[in-house]
Amino acid sequence: MELTPAVIGQMLVTGVLVGSIYGAVAMGFSLIFGVVRIVNFAHAGGVVWAMYAVFLVTSGGVLGPYLATALVIPVFFGLGYLLQRALMVRIADMTEEMHIVFTFGLLLVLTYLAQFAFGHDVRFLASSERHLAFGGIVVQREILVGGGVAALSALGLHVALARTWLGKAIRASADNRRGAVLIGLDVRALQRVAVAVSVASAALAGGLLATFTTLYPLRAFELAILAFLIVVLSGIRSLLGSFGGGVIVGVLEGAGTLLLSPSLAQLGIHALIFAALLIRPEGLWGRKEAV
Repeated sequence: MELTPAVIGQMLVTGVLVGSIYGAVAMGFSLIFGVVRIVNFAHAGGVVWAMYAVFLVTSGGVLGPYLATALVIPVFFGLGYLLQRALMVRIADMTEEMHIVFTFGLLLVLTYLAQFAFGHDVRFLASSERHLAFGGIVVQREILVGGGVAALSALGLHVALARTWLGKAIRASADNRRGAVLIGLDVRALQRVAVAVSVASAALAGGLLATFTTLYPLRAFELAILAFLIVVLSGIRSLLGSFGGGVIVGVLEGAGTLLLSPSLAQLGIHALIFAALLIRPEGLWGRKEAV
């Protein structure tokens, strides 16, 4: 394919929009680690279950995909609150290795439950066939809406954590738990809220992805690896940096798919991330730990 300015622009715009949704997935992943100190691979399972929920409601003609997503988000918020209260709190004092084993096992459970409930078939929602064209660049409506909503949600989450009392309390409990307890903050309650927000963000990302990508149970493993790589690339405690890392990966994925092939694009992304970490192990926006 000839690399004309229009083709390059198409690749960049689509990559940024899709990468914004990847960034939303990674921000939820990063939020749980920052507050609860647990690497939650099961986060991707929540994304896929949200995709299935939106797919079933939409394909059944009950609601449109965006209204279905809006209804799924509060349901997942409640599930996230219960998840922290019933499960995550029980492993908080375990080693980091056990955290990984537990959450990866939970990811397996969610994935195979999806296979049992929905089968192995690849599913997708019918496209609206609507596009926005400007300057020779044509963007599918679902991708444009998905990327825009993901970017606004990331900005909203960042502002909420930086400006509101609840957000500042969550950040304080993440930065210094003992100090937060000493000033009277209920750290466990704040952790429940943080996990609930994280799972709700997974529902948002899943609903947006369902509007233009294929859906199958093993997608959860792909998203888990992708989110982990983005968070590590960005700096595992950098929430807004995770969104930026998602955008970078989205652009790299688009460029690799255009120039090479989807499989080689994924290989190239992983290679570039590992190379970047050799140069900057703390991540692009991470801070070096004091020795």
